[in-house]
Amino acid sequence: MFKNFNIIVLIICIQFTTVLFGGLDKPVLQLPNIEEYSLDNGMRVLISPNYDYPVVYCHLYINSGEIDDQQHGGRLAEMTYWELFKGTEKYPSETNILEKIREFGDDGGRFNLKDQGLTYSEIGSYFLREDIEPALELYAEIIQRPTFNSSNIKLLGKLIGRLGLITAPKDWLYGKSTLLHRHLHDLYDHHKTKIHPKYWLFKFKKKDLKNWHKANIHPENTTLMITGDVNYSYVKNIINEYFGNWSALKDIPERPAFKINENPGIKMRFVNMKDLTKAEIWIGQPEIIPAYNWFQNDKYIPAVLAKKIFMGENFGRLASIQDSLDGFEKTDEEWWSTIGSKIKYNDLSEYYDLIISEFDKMSYIRDSELLAAKKIESNKIINNLNKPENFTRYIQHRYNNNDFNMEKIEASFDEINSVSLNDVQKVASKMYNRNNFILLLMGNKDSCATFLERFEDFEYYEQEEEVR
Repeated sequence: MFKNFNIIVLIICIQFTTVLFGGLDKPVLQLPNIEEYSLDNGMRVLISPNYDYPVVYCHLYINSGEIDDQQHGGRLAEMTYWELFKGTEKYPSETNILEKIREFGDDGGRFNLKDQGLTYSEIGSYFLREDIEPALELYAEIIQRPTFNSSNIKLLGKLIGRLGLITAPKDWLYGKSTLLHRHLHDLYDHHKTKIHPKYWLFKFKKKDLKNWHKANIHPENTTLMITGDVNYSYVKNIINEYFGNWSALKDIPERPAFKINENPGIKMRFVNMKDLTKAEIWIGQPEIIPAYNWFQNDKYIPAVLAKKIFMGENFGRLASIQDSLDGFEKTDEEWWSTIGSKIKYNDLSEYYDLIISEFDKMSYIRDSELLAAKKIESNKIINNLNKPENFTRYIQHRYNNNDFNMEKIEASFDEINSVSLNDVQKVASKMYNRNNFILLLMGNKDSCATFLERFEDFEYYEQEEEVR
């Protein structure tokens, strides 16, 4: 089934070699100008006029997320962010908010919570220059003055209706996606997350959301960035008007430390799902150099390049096996990555051995693979500078490190090009080895019995069993 894998990879590498040998040419960049300042309350503002864009993109970055709500597995944090759009002091209902959004040409699909994740949350939208003021006024209302009067809080304390847990509990509680995240997070020593069933038992009240909002959504951990067809002085005055009176938090709580097991040593879980006609096998590894360490850790860029070589789209060593598998998937989370697929029960051992062998082969990386990875990563940076939404998110995440400026983007091309094969090899050997990944297998226990005999120890769960 997988016999031609190495041949295909070699062909791919030869093709890239013909294009990339000789190193990378440093691109000529016209870096956008960014004006940065802070309001008296501590809120950071980034304004980047670019008149090549006929629109304005506004991006609100809040440095809080599920990790700041470990008591409830992130569920209170999630619900608080959802409810921001359900009503404010000036716009009492979700309908009122949508009506306001439609005034500047959005149906509400773009003007919404872009991402609510583990360590941060984002709101972003496009609009025309003449709508800057009403858009920012609405941003300010949503983020500063939510009322939390939604019937969801009173009627659905456990989010039962929203998640469909009444009508189809098994589809959500015990579906592949839920199980994958639940078990992988547990295996990596992550704090328990919202997808864990026990956290649906929490019944939140209005005061719970108000208290969490006050403690975790405040000007000191918020950054507003605007780019596109904007006049700096004009938009600065608007920002000061609508965000300048936002009260700073006197006592900022210390953020919980994120724990991750860097050496799980093939910790394995098996979930008995008797109705599966094929097994689902997932292999994951922690991010040894998380994304927030950009420009602060000399191993970050080598780690990025190593990941591209191993699992990069249309190029990585695993790319060539995707067509021969049923539902081959990759996840690239903030703190860990996984690869997985549906596999015929009889092919489990062959697939597992193939992936493990590719882990072992990462102790040897070809010059041609490294050159290709450098090219792809350099092009990614260029693409991030060419679209307002990509640009703002890219800059926001970089600025969140506090040790960043636009010159470092230009310098990053030199950093990428200067990374040696030895640099990547060292990092890859740590990222991809037999003692640095976990295994999650879901399937019928009888059909998986032969494969499971290969493991001396593993954790066993029934499909409908809660992980305590």
